[in-house]
Amino acid sequence: MMNSSKLFTPSYFDSFHCLMGACPDSCCKAGWEIPIDDETIDKLHAIPPLEIDKNIRTGSDGDTVLRVNKNNVCPYLNPEGLCEMYIRSGMMGDVCSKHPRFYEEYYTGDELAFTEAGLSVSCPEAARIVLSSGKADYEALCKEKTGDELLDFLLKARAKAFGLKPSQLIAYGELLQEEIDFGTLELPEGEIPDSEPIDIKSLCGFILGNTEILTPEWRKLLKNCEQGSYEQESEPLFDYLIFRFFLKAVNTEDILTECKLIVAIYELCKLGDNFTETVRLVSKELEHDDINLDLLRDFLSDS
Repeated sequence: MMNSSKLFTPSYFDSFHCLMGACPDSCCKAGWEIPIDDETIDKLHAIPPLEIDKNIRTGSDGDTVLRVNKNNVCPYLNPEGLCEMYIRSGMMGDVCSKHPRFYEEYYTGDELAFTEAGLSVSCPEAARIVLSSGKADYEALCKEKTGDELLDFLLKARAKAFGLKPSQLIAYGELLQEEIDFGTLELPEGEIPDSEPIDIKSLCGFILGNTEILTPEWRKLLKNCEQGSYEQESEPLFDYLIFRFFLKAVNTEDILTECKLIVAIYELCKLGDNFTETVRLVSKELEHDDINLDLLRDFLSDS
């Protein structure tokens, strides 16, 4: 059995450093609820000027979150774009200290098999790093056997997916789904055909009418639903999305929907004329909202 302390990351993971006050689009004013853990709150009580009790509330999912102002900005973001909480206490909440890093844990039964960590492209600096990456950056991801038959199958299938084009991924997902449904779990051989393209107008209409919209920029892109000037394929984005979502099928045994989700998000990132900013916007609106993602999965599984 694999050592449960195993952590796998793309090779670019440790190159991230927060731009702090120089960040052009701080996560402290992204409009998200900002969770803060009880341990940090308890420690902050010893620093009266921070008025921690005044600046927290209960969030939509029952967690304790920071009470952002009317402009959706964290109360501890100072005019220089720095965290006053950190300046005064040397600490910040667990979520804030990790962002834009994300962590995914994978289990064999009740035992942790390994963890993968990456950088979310919602962050300007993380997006710069990820969108300039190459396939070699993902060579360090887990390839070891875990003892879980489905997880090991998906690890091998993901390694092959990194070599596909976006137009092939849904067809590949269909072949993989057959293997899962019949319990054979053998990788498909031969050339993977192109898939039917995603109906982008239906996709935009569904998201517009059924998901939570954070920003007017996202609403405008969905209403216009027109591909911008970025028409060429982006291997770094495609590879990132495979890394981000492919293995999630281990929890549902539904790899086809995950492949559809990857392609759908990839196509949404081509809306508008500023590719990098659209990538970041899609990440903010979908990648960081599990409810929105699950709604999108339901829509895609029926299409």
